[in-house]
Amino acid sequence: MSLQYVKGSYMDEIMFGDKPVLFTLEGLDEKDHDEAVRYSKEIWDWILQHHARVLAHAPLIANFKNKKWRSDGEREISADEIRGYLNQINSVYVNYKGGFDIFFDTNELFQERSIVVRVGRNFVFEGFSLL
Repeated sequence: MSLQYVKGSYMDEIMFGDKPVLFTLEGLDEKDHDEAVRYSKEIWDWILQHHARVLAHAPLIANFKNKKWRSDGEREISADEIRGYLNQINSVYVNYKGGFDIFFDTNELFQERSIVVRVGRNFVFEGFSLL
């Protein structure tokens, strides 16, 4: 990781597949660079290792979209299509003393909202939301 300290946060742009992901870590001072790199790497490695768990929720998200969020005349979306969106991470926001959020590029599905996966400080899955 090539974290840079910018206005109170560590930031980096990490490639996920062929797309860049904005990675932001808050809660550490500029003097804590080594810890920022260590913790950021731990978070990113966890995301990569557990991405399949996020993809496993695609049928549930597709059902939610089709039953609760689909506009009149809009076609139903499949779980495979949702998996495609869940393979497009936009950004990761980490709070050093808290957990982290993973933002997925689902804007066109949910009227300019992103699916966000929330993970607690001890790497406990806390849920999905739309922001």
